[in-house]
Amino acid sequence: MEPATLRAVMAVLRNPETGCPWDLKQDHQSLSRHLREEAAEVLEALAAHRPGDPATEAHLCEELGDLWLQVAFHAQLAADRGAWDLHDVERGIVDKLVRRHPHIFGETAVVGAEEVLVNWAAIKREEKGEAPEPRLLAGIPATLSPLDEALEIGRRCAKVGFEWPDLEGVLDKVKEEVAELQAESDPVRVEEEFGDVLFSLMQWARKKGVDPDVALRRQMLRFRTRFAAVEDDTRANGGWEARTLDQMEAAWQAAKRRSG
Repeated sequence: MEPATLRAVMAVLRNPETGCPWDLKQDHQSLSRHLREEAAEVLEALAAHRPGDPATEAHLCEELGDLWLQVAFHAQLAADRGAWDLHDVERGIVDKLVRRHPHIFGETAVVGAEEVLVNWAAIKREEKGEAPEPRLLAGIPATLSPLDEALEIGRRCAKVGFEWPDLEGVLDKVKEEVAELQAESDPVRVEEEFGDVLFSLMQWARKKGVDPDVALRRQMLRFRTRFAAVEDDTRANGGWEARTLDQMEAAWQAAKRRSG
C-alpha cells in the first residue's frame, strides 16, 4: 500500500461505498469520549516522558498521533457535510498565530514573555468583539481542570500586580493555610481550608515554574511502581494479613531507594 496522508485515509474510512462500518456510524458526539481519553493518554505520556529516551519518545509520538487522529476524524465529519475540512482547521490556526504574534510577523515591539501574553489577550478580546476592559477573571474556559483553572486565575491576577513579590511569600501563605486547616474541626470549614491550601500550593507551583498536573501524574507513577514492590513483597511473605505496617513501610522504603 502506498503511503497516504491522514486526511486521505480518513476519507477512505468514511466513504459510504467502501468505508469502515464503525467509522461510518460515528458523529461528533460519539467521538467526544475518545477525544477525552486520547487527550488524557497524551498527558500521561508527557508525565512519563524523558527527553532523549527512545521508549518514552516513541510513546509520546504515538499518543500524539492518536490525538491527531481525533482532530482529523472531526474534520472529516465536517468535510462529509460540506462545512469545512482539515485544511481549514490548519489555515485557521495559522492565521490566528500570525495575527496574535505581531511582534514576530508585524511591527509590534515587546519586552519579555509577559508582554507577549498581554498583547495576546488584547488581540483575542478585539477578535471576539469584547469590551476593552472585561472582568479580569471572566472568560476562563469552563472545560479547564480545577488545577488549570487555579493556575489561570493566578496568572491573570499577577498581570495586574495582585501577586506575592517572591516565592518565600507564597510558601509562607501555604504554611499559614496548613495551620488554619489543622486548627479546624467543622466539616464545612475543613473543606474550605483544604481548598485554600490547594489553591496556595498551585500559586507556589506557578511562580516556581512547576506544572502541577505533570508533577502529580509523575508522583502517581512513582507511587504505583513502589506500591507494586510492596505488593510483591507481601505476596512472597504470606499476604496482607501476615504483614505489619512497619514491614510494608520497610518494603516501600527499599523500593524508594532502588528507584532513586
